[in-house]
Amino acid sequence: MKRLLLIPLVVILAGVLIFSACGEPEPSPSPSPSPSPSPSPSPSPSPSPSPSPSPSPSPSPPPSPTPTPAPGEPQYGGTLKIIRGTFPSNIGYVPDFAPADSIFALPALERLCEWNQQGVETPVLAESWDADPNAKTITWHLRHGVQFTDGTPFNADVVKWNYQLRMDAGKLTNAQFIESIDIVDDYTVVMRLNEYNWHLISTYGWAQQISPTAFENAGSTLEERKAWATSHSVGTGPFMVTKFERDNVIEYTKNPNYWRDGMPYLDGMEIRFIPDSMTASALMESGQVDVWSDVAAVQNVIDLEKMGFVVNRALGFFWAILPDSSDPDSPFAKKEVREAVEYALDRPAIASMIGYGQYEPLTQMAVKDWPGYVPGYDPRPYNPDKARELLAEAGHPDGFKTTLLVTSTGTDAAAAIQGYLAQVGIDITIDIADMGRYFGQVFGTGWSGLVFAASGINPDMTDLFVHFGPNPWTYRTGTIGKSQEFLDLCDQALHTYDKAGQIDIIKKAVMQGGEDAMIIPVFKAAQFQVQQPYVHSDYVTLHTVIWTAYDDWMEAH
Repeated sequence: MKRLLLIPLVVILAGVLIFSACGEPEPSPSPSPSPSPSPSPSPSPSPSPSPSPSPSPSPSPPPSPTPTPAPGEPQYGGTLKIIRGTFPSNIGYVPDFAPADSIFALPALERLCEWNQQGVETPVLAESWDADPNAKTITWHLRHGVQFTDGTPFNADVVKWNYQLRMDAGKLTNAQFIESIDIVDDYTVVMRLNEYNWHLISTYGWAQQISPTAFENAGSTLEERKAWATSHSVGTGPFMVTKFERDNVIEYTKNPNYWRDGMPYLDGMEIRFIPDSMTASALMESGQVDVWSDVAAVQNVIDLEKMGFVVNRALGFFWAILPDSSDPDSPFAKKEVREAVEYALDRPAIASMIGYGQYEPLTQMAVKDWPGYVPGYDPRPYNPDKARELLAEAGHPDGFKTTLLVTSTGTDAAAAIQGYLAQVGIDITIDIADMGRYFGQVFGTGWSGLVFAASGINPDMTDLFVHFGPNPWTYRTGTIGKSQEFLDLCDQALHTYDKAGQIDIIKKAVMQGGEDAMIIPVFKAAQFQVQQPYVHSDYVTLHTVIWTAYDDWMEAH
């Protein structure tokens, strides 16, 4: 194992596992957007005045303005060339979005609300909202004058249709809390709930909106429409997807009718799939591309920064081993086995070797700069003898065999985990899955054995609920066993409306998850975007699920 750890290990973090997050509401009705569909049998968007329901995106935009900007001011024009180590399989059928899919769709498909730099929910397609915890209602006030790129107007009927689409597909988180959605007028929607908590605002408000006209006219059957939408993205965003080739390239063209005045600055963007970090680094050095995103090859980042490239740093990813502990026939159903896995891992050594000093070893379901972090809480530091003792108590004195599901980009970290667990008798077979199978199991059908998975760290405390709470957005298969004590604390936090009270309860939930050995935290990984010095973009600095592509621009070069 020591020899293994001397090998420089590089984990290419899939920005894909991010799994969104949300902001947190205020104690009283606070702005936060998100309408949800009501049970309307046949989704029919409000009259669509403009361009016909053609499934294809709108006509090519006119030439960008050419005024001479003052030094330091945004400049118009240019196509931003981006390379990424992850790639989507679906660019427009939102009910089936995996994390990577929703991220790559962000330049085209907008939400009702999302975070600002302070991690507070702010309006996007909703101008404001009112939440009434006592009446269990959320009222959404929608933005006027917005159109989809096919000319369909954005209004209350469209919002209701979008949520109904997700509900009909069984893909709307917390849909069980929606009793009805009432349209008051063209720009006002009232959501009536049978249960209210402060996280529901972001739960519903973050759903990306697609054109119902384009979708309904894409085929005569639902399956035909879904197949078409998978490779077409018709939204209200600053860009239109004009080319999508899976595992190769996406081309975005400027939306000439975007609702934010004077934006976007770029004429377009081109994203190419380059999974190999050495190739990606060489392309940046040669000046053939402008941006390298989803970068987790830390040594490459360090080297490029020394050369003068600009590096954007994100909050990072929370990497953990997730057990199939809800299966009574699994060895991980026993707490002693999960504890043994945690004791068997020298997490500071793994983080140091893989992260070149930029990763944080984890001892709990929280990172040090997160509000719910519990200082000094480390229930199971590295102790292989204790791990062997616990395995014997659990009926595995000679260990056992199991699998660890990963993607090809996580194999180095998986090899380190495999080596440590082998020392205590747990024989790991590393199961390298393509993104489709990986996401299908982790977020769909569930898995057997262990999964090495990353989740996003939100600029508030909502990721506890998004990933591990009673109704998670991401790991929602039920494969992870959760104690009633943990679930009760999460529920209590969701119904507490003062910040200090929320933090106190969430810390208790973090410790309860630790006592349960619910998951095995491994490390917090850094995440980066490397840019040419002439590129102006703050992407990934807040979170990979926030991409304000409308204000990205390039200096003349």
